[in-house]
Amino acid sequence: MEENKNQQNQSSENIKVLRTYTSDMAQVIRDNEISAIKIAMAEKEKRDQGLLYRESEGINKTKLLLIIGGIILIITAVIVSWIVMQKKNSTKTITPTVINNSETFILYNSSSDIDVTNISNVAELSSLIEKEDLNTKGTKALILKIKLADTSERLTSSQFLSLIDSEAPGALVRSLSNDYLLGKYFNPEWSSKNSTFLIFKTNDYNQAYASMLTWEKVMLKDLFVLFNIEIKDKNVFERQWKDIIINNKDARVLYDKDGEEILSYVFVDSNNFIITNNTNTLKEILQKIITK
Repeated sequence: MEENKNQQNQSSENIKVLRTYTSDMAQVIRDNEISAIKIAMAEKEKRDQGLLYRESEGINKTKLLLIIGGIILIITAVIVSWIVMQKKNSTKTITPTVINNSETFILYNSSSDIDVTNISNVAELSSLIEKEDLNTKGTKALILKIKLADTSERLTSSQFLSLIDSEAPGALVRSLSNDYLLGKYFNPEWSSKNSTFLIFKTNDYNQAYASMLTWEKVMLKDLFVLFNIEIKDKNVFERQWKDIIINNKDARVLYDKDGEEILSYVFVDSNNFIITNNTNTLKEILQKIITK
């Protein structure tokens, strides 16, 4: 009996020890699981924080690059603007003044208004325009004006021809528009003297052309004082005009006995014609009209 009790007690103790060990193991496992979960959560939190930091760092770098890029663009724009302004100022300083006036047919470098209110003949007018001679290469427009009350007006082509006592045919005068240009041209490579030129505008080409052939007989007499042409041979007034080609245009030229050109004219087109005392000037003015 006593031996059975001892066995029962021993069995009971073994069961308690087993239960205690199992419970301890379970507790350890639970504790380990909790620790593992905590570690996993900590690692995840760490990764999340690292990701947020890297994203934040990337955003800051992007913003910094954008700011730097914006500053570079602004500086570049300022530099480019400064260079453009310098070029414009340089161009304005170097480029000669060129005036574009539709009433004067061509581009010219300078102009002068000449008051002819008290001028009574071509000799007085010639004295005035001689004062307008050029010292450097270029073209100068001479605008003849007459005072009327408190204003002044440009002379018309018919008034101009009347002022110089021209014997131009009436048919020619009637075919001209009011617009014309008296001017000077100087090129020291050609001559030491200024050339004088006239540009007329016609409303009737056929009549103007036929009348110019008639005016040839007295044109030199009408214009030699105004154009400052030196007459070496009185017989030149009787000489015949010749046909030549200038810049693919049919021109008429009057030569002296030595073959030097004295006066020439050319119809640029059906509306405009030029008269001058130098064929080189004729070419230059012709080209200016065509270009304009």
